[in-house]
This record gives sequence, C-alpha cells and structure tokens, in this order.
Amino acid sequence: MHPQARKSVMSIRLRMLLACAAFFLLLTGCSADSPAPSPTPEATPTPEAVVLVTSTPDPTPSPSPTPDPAMNPSTLIWMSDTQGYSSSYPETLAAMTQWIVDHKTDLNIQYVLQTGDIVNDTTRAKEWQNATAAFDTLIGQVPLIAIAGNHDIGGVVHNYKAFHEMMLRQNYESYPTFGGEQPLGRGRYDLVTIGHEDYLLVGVGYSVQRTDAAWLDSILKQYPDRTAILLAHWYLELDNQAFSADSAVLHDIVAANPNVRYVLCGHRHGMKHVAELYDDNNDGTNDRTVQAIMVDYQTLPDGGSGYLMIITIDPVTREFKITSYSPVLGDYNYFSDESIETYTLPLSTVSGQ
Repeated sequence: MHPQARKSVMSIRLRMLLACAAFFLLLTGCSADSPAPSPTPEATPTPEAVVLVTSTPDPTPSPSPTPDPAMNPSTLIWMSDTQGYSSSYPETLAAMTQWIVDHKTDLNIQYVLQTGDIVNDTTRAKEWQNATAAFDTLIGQVPLIAIAGNHDIGGVVHNYKAFHEMMLRQNYESYPTFGGEQPLGRGRYDLVTIGHEDYLLVGVGYSVQRTDAAWLDSILKQYPDRTAILLAHWYLELDNQAFSADSAVLHDIVAANPNVRYVLCGHRHGMKHVAELYDDNNDGTNDRTVQAIMVDYQTLPDGGSGYLMIITIDPVTREFKITSYSPVLGDYNYFSDESIETYTLPLSTVSGQ
C-alpha cells in the first residue's frame, strides 16, 4: 500500500476509536461519579378525619298541662213550684231528686236550687212528709238551698215553722259553703266557687218585709266581688202586669247592687226570660245586664210532669246554658217551641264583666 494511503487509513481508524471512546464516556463517565439520587419517600397518607356521628336525642317533650278540674262545666239544678208533687204525685218528686243524685258526678252538679212552693197547703202534714222524703235523698249528696213560697208559709201568715224544720234536716249549716241565714230561714246565702269565679247564692222568701229587704241588701253589699245569683219566689210578672210589692222591692235592690247578674223565680204560672239593663254609673249608658228567668210547670199534667231546669255554667266558653228535662218522661223541653226552655246566655260575672 502506498505510504500515504496507509497513513490515511490509520488516521480514519484513530478518529473512529476516539469517537467510540467519547461515546462510551458519554454513557458512563460523568454519571458514574455522582451518587444515585435517594428515592423520594412516599408521602405518609394523612389519616382521614373520623366523623363521629352521634344521634341527637329528641328533646324531651314538655308535659301536657294537667287539666284543671275547676274549669269543667258545672251544673245547678233548679226547681220551682213543686207543690203539685207534694200534694198528689210524691213519686214524681222522689224520682226527680233520685235522678239528681244519680247524675251528680257525670253532670258535675254543684247545687240544687228551689225557689218556693214546696207544698200546696202548709197545714197538711202529709204534704210536708212527701216533700221531706224526696228532698232527704239529697242529704250528704248534693247541697240544697231553698226559699219559701206563699204556699209554704200560708201567704201573709208567714208561718215558717214547717218549712224551716224540713230544711234543717239537710244539715246545711254544716256545708263548707254555708254563709248565713235569717231567723227561720226567711233568707239564706251560700258562698260557692265555680271555675275560679266566686258566686253568692242568696234568696229571700215570699212577701218581702223591710227587715228582709235590709238583710238582702246588706249581704249583697258585704260581698261586692262575688257574682250574685238571686233566688226569689215572686220577681217577674206575666205579660205587662204591674210589679207586685215583692217585685218592686226586689227590683230596687237589684238596681242598687251591681254584683247581681241573675235572678231566678217562680210563682206565676208559665215561663219567662227578661234581660234587664242597668246604668250603674249613671252616665247614660247601660253597664250591666241582669238575666231574670221565671219557671213554673205546675199547670202541666201530673203536677208538672217532672220537669226541672238544668243550668250549666261553662267557665271556659263563658256561657250560662239553661234547658229543661223530665227524669220521669226522659224528655227535654215540654213546649214545642224549644227556645222557651233552652237557650244560652253569656256568662256575666263581676270579675269578667
């Protein structure tokens, strides 16, 4: 080979060798001296937050308010002019008083009211015996307050002896509600509470004398904060009849005492209801309504067919409800026009006006 050619081949080989060495160094040279990088530690997983789910107990319900038994409707049973039973139909009067005792709980009966003429002839002992036997059923069961009618005392004779003897059997002086009375029971008053309202049950008998009127007026003025229910034998008249002496005196007393809100009476044969208006402060505007009610069933068959009046006092609805019922017949309302015997009045009291 030509020396020049051999030199050229050697030069090519040398360059090729150098190129291979450089390539090898490129692959291994520089990185071989550097330590291998530490592996990146795996991130420690953050524990998931644990949410404790606790059930919130239902709030303890407030206890229901205990019903106030004093606010339950209360009943007054009212009878008047029952003389026909005492004289001729004693079994009817006995059935009436027994029915009252039998229903004293379910009707919440507080009192029995009798507005006179228990007997027809005060001189007949048998009539008093019949009446006594019937009303004795109430002893220790339901309180009774009664006033004397003209037939009980012999008219203007004013013989209260037999009437008072029958009433004393009721032991009313032992009632916790008994307030007081006039001699021989010419007048009497009891202090009753219904639905947290204080009432005054007060009555005077037939033929009101000046002493009776003064006593009645003094009792009403002694208890001005008690709602008065006045029991009278003769207070209202039928149709447009003029007031009797009793009626005139009693109306004057009612007008002078703003606590009187109800008057219950009998004597006249029939039924009547009058709303009497009074201007107590003389300002020209009526301030008070007095509900005057008259009941007398004695002209009905069999001495009255056993009808009595059921008065319901509802302190919640503030109503004074009245209806008639015969325990003998099992019947409400004798008259075809029921509005004569059954109606609802607003409850009028001193505290509630």
